[in-house]
Amino acid sequence: MILPPSNMANKIIPVTGANRGIGFSIVQALSQRASNVTLIVAARAYAKAQDAVDQLRSQGVPIPLQPLELDVSQDDSVLRAVNLVEEKYGRLDVLINNAGVAPTSPSTDIANFRASWATVLDTNVTSIALVATLFLPLLRASDDPKVLNVSSARGSLALVTSGANPPTDKIAYSVSKAALNLLTIEMSHSLPELEWQVVSPGWCKTAFNGFRGPKDPLQGAQVLVELALAAKGQYENGFWQFEDGTMEKVPW
Repeated sequence: MILPPSNMANKIIPVTGANRGIGFSIVQALSQRASNVTLIVAARAYAKAQDAVDQLRSQGVPIPLQPLELDVSQDDSVLRAVNLVEEKYGRLDVLINNAGVAPTSPSTDIANFRASWATVLDTNVTSIALVATLFLPLLRASDDPKVLNVSSARGSLALVTSGANPPTDKIAYSVSKAALNLLTIEMSHSLPELEWQVVSPGWCKTAFNGFRGPKDPLQGAQVLVELALAAKGQYENGFWQFEDGTMEKVPW
């Protein structure tokens, strides 16, 4: 049974894929900006989530941190995570869907082609839809529920068709992010009582891209911090990035 909202000033915020990269930086950045949050540090293995929490605490993060095993690609794992969050907190205020994969696109090796594409689309699109759907009752227990989906400018049809996005060898990834953008739009229409956002952190220096990005991941995380901590209705649903200290819309 979902508990009634209490102490709504203390936001309950899970971050998936939070043990490294942008996910870890999101937790760091939120902890630097807010004292009234409880951050659920979710990773596909509990040990990885606990290691991330230990590392954050060693850095002096003072806010409550809760490790959580959540493998977004496994239904049983998602259901267990939902039940654990319900038992401990009774609600969610902001769901940050960050977990994802970005392998290079399949070659012409037919034996692995379908499986490779299916993994990317399942993790980056279907799993996001599942996680948001299963956490929906807990989000509805909040007085300001938000779902923030980590996308990429690579998923912008406008930037691809205009030539602003250069060619990529991660075609499956780009396709999955375009699909995630549309998923978010459709869910915002079906569930208008929630705030739905997609964000582009930018090309950040993480293991995700072999540390080739020019942007510090903490800077890339700021767009999520702004949206997560914003007042109710401050930002309309959309596709956002944070550049030079300013929130900007990314063209669809």
